[in-house]
Amino acid sequence: MFLSPEKLRLLKEPLGLLLENKDVSKQKLYSFLKDAKLIVSVGDATTDRLNCYGIVPHVCVVDGRERRAQRKSIGGDCAMLDQVLQLNCSNPAGTISRGAVEVLVDAVRNSNINPVRVIVQGEEDLLTLPILILVPAGSVVMYGQPFKGIVIVEVDSKTRSTAKDLMDSLGIEWMQGYDDAVAV
Repeated sequence: MFLSPEKLRLLKEPLGLLLENKDVSKQKLYSFLKDAKLIVSVGDATTDRLNCYGIVPHVCVVDGRERRAQRKSIGGDCAMLDQVLQLNCSNPAGTISRGAVEVLVDAVRNSNINPVRVIVQGEEDLLTLPILILVPAGSVVMYGQPFKGIVIVEVDSKTRSTAKDLMDSLGIEWMQGYDDAVAV
C-alpha cells in the first residue's frame, strides 16, 4: 500500500520518547536498554550511533540511505559483522510490503541466536510499525527523528495497539496470520 504525503505527515510525531541529539550519550542509552528483552534499531544512522557506543541491536533494519541520500556504507557495519545474520527484503518507499513483514518475522525469531541485520531494498522507515507489533513486550525499538534525535519506544500492549491503530488510520491492513507471530 502506497501512502500519500498527507498520511505520511501523521508519522512525523514520535511514537515514544524523543531523546534529543544533544542528550544522546552511552550512559543515557544504556539506561533505557538495560532491561530490554530485545533491542531493535530502525535506520542506518541510528544503528551506527548505537554501534559507536558498543551497542549491537538484536535486530537492525537498514536501507543504506540517510535522508534519502546513498551512504558510503550500510548501517550496522560493526566489529561483530561476521556473527550477524543478514536478511534481505524489498520494501518500496512509502509502503509496508508483505515480503518485508515476512522477513521481519524471521529476523525477530532468529534474533535469540545471533544479531540480525535486515537490509531493505527501498525504504525502511515505515517498517517501525510492524516491528512494534512483532517484538516481545519489554523490548525497546529505536529510530531516528531527522535533525532532532533518537526516538525510544518501550514496547507494551499500548504501543502495539497504537501501531495497529496508526496502520489502520493510514489504510494499511495488518496482515492476517501475523497476529500469531507476535512474540510474548
